[in-house]
Amino acid sequence: VLTKPSLEMAAAVLGVLKAGAAFVPIDPDYPDQRIDYILQDSGAKILLKQEGISVPDSFLGEVILLDGDRTILSLPLDENDEEDPLTATKTENLAYMIYTSGTTGQPKGVMVEHHALVNLCFWHHDAFSMTA
Repeated sequence: VLTKPSLEMAAAVLGVLKAGAAFVPIDPDYPDQRIDYILQDSGAKILLKQEGISVPDSFLGEVILLDGDRTILSLPLDENDEEDPLTATKTENLAYMIYTSGTTGQPKGVMVEHHALVNLCFWHHDAFSMTA
């Protein structure tokens, strides 16, 4: 997911998770070399991005535009679309992979599974006394 913070970014992340896949957040302000490295290292097959953000020439996967005149978010639902499809995602499945700076100078991908993400949500709930 190569976007600036936005509603499109939130929709992309939720859509990826609901599809049972995992995402890699990429800041479009990263240097081109770092973006290229992350895309290659993660093995990304699909890139969700915003208009005006360039994609490295080395990326050979599918690019899906999240904003602009004709985007995946602007398409109408058809008779085959489910309103709230179920997924077979399990707690040990990958939710996302985030890249750190890395001690060697090369970014390192840290994989976060769904159970770790749920634990983080519960921690936020308890730490900040969140209610409905």
